[in-house]
Amino acid sequence: MSFVDSAAAVLERRTSRRGFLARAAVVGSAVVAAPLQYLLKPGTAYAAVCGIDSTCGAGYAVFCCTVNDGVNKCPPGTFVGGWWKADSSAYCCGADGRAQPRYYIDCQGECTGCSTGCGGYNSFCQSGCINCDKRCSDSDTCDQRRVCWNFFRYGQCHQEIACGGPVACRVVTCTPPYRLYGACTATNATDNRTATHTAPCLSPGCG
Repeated sequence: MSFVDSAAAVLERRTSRRGFLARAAVVGSAVVAAPLQYLLKPGTAYAAVCGIDSTCGAGYAVFCCTVNDGVNKCPPGTFVGGWWKADSSAYCCGADGRAQPRYYIDCQGECTGCSTGCGGYNSFCQSGCINCDKRCSDSDTCDQRRVCWNFFRYGQCHQEIACGGPVACRVVTCTPPYRLYGACTATNATDNRTATHTAPCLSPGCG
C-alpha cells in the first residue's frame, strides 16, 4: 500500500468529510503539500487543499455552478436578489492585464404557497413557504458551501419582489450585474473578503 493510500485510509477513519477526502486525487494533493499536518490534524486537510472559506462552516453560500449542473446561472425556482463586488480579483482582468472587480450575484429562493406575505424575517418568506431545504452542498469538490441557508439580501435586484427565500446559491461574473440584468440597479456593495472564493466548476484565472 502506498503512502497516499495509507493516508487516505487514516483520513477516512478520522474525518467527517470522508466522502470527499477518501478520493485519492485530493488526498494525494494534500499529502504532498503537508503530509504530517494532514495526518496528524485531519481537520486542516480540506482547508489545506480547498481554502478555509470553501467549507459549509465558513458560512458562505455555494456557487450556483456546483449545484446547477455546472451552469453559472441562477437555477429554476430562484431569482436574482442582489449583488456585491470584490475589488482587484485575480479572476477578472482588464485589457491591461490588471485585476478588476469581480461581481457576485445572489440567487434567492422563491416563496411558494404563502398566503400572508413575509414572515418573521424582514422581507423573507415565512418558514413554511420556502421552496428549498437548508443544507450543505453535497458536492465532492472544493465547494462544500451552504445551500438555501443564509437569510440575507443586498436587494438591488427585483425590488418589486417583496418576499424572497434564503440565498440558494451565487453566480459570479466580471461584468457589472446591472449590465446583465435589467432588474438590477447600480447601487454598489463591496466585500473584498470573497475575492479569492472559487469553485472547480468556474473558469480559472481571468475571464
